[in-house]
Amino acid sequence: MSFSLSQLHDATLIAVRFDWVGRTCLLEFAGAPDFVEPFALMFFEVSEVLIPARAPWGPSVSVLEGRSNNSGRYEFSMQSGDTIAILSHSAPAFQSAAMQSLADIQPVSSA
Repeated sequence: MSFSLSQLHDATLIAVRFDWVGRTCLLEFAGAPDFVEPFALMFFEVSEVLIPARAPWGPSVSVLEGRSNNSGRYEFSMQSGDTIAILSHSAPAFQSAAMQSLADIQPVSSA
């Protein structure tokens, strides 16, 4: 099954991990309506990560919307009113807890 950013609505964000040396950023999720098991999005060649946590709409750990502007900027609007942004020079990869090997890792589509 392929994964797209549009499937992130109501996903529960657990953690954002940035590897400064490797220039990778991992977003870990507990699940989403279409993916009940935990999954992750891995970004490569990352040059910027913005993680505001002001919660202008109140506290929430759920994603409202995931999107890409097709120029390497990926945005995750949270139901708290914050927007997490990642600038990555290659397409992110999707991996779920149900995948058996690294060969199962899939590219993420913007649709």
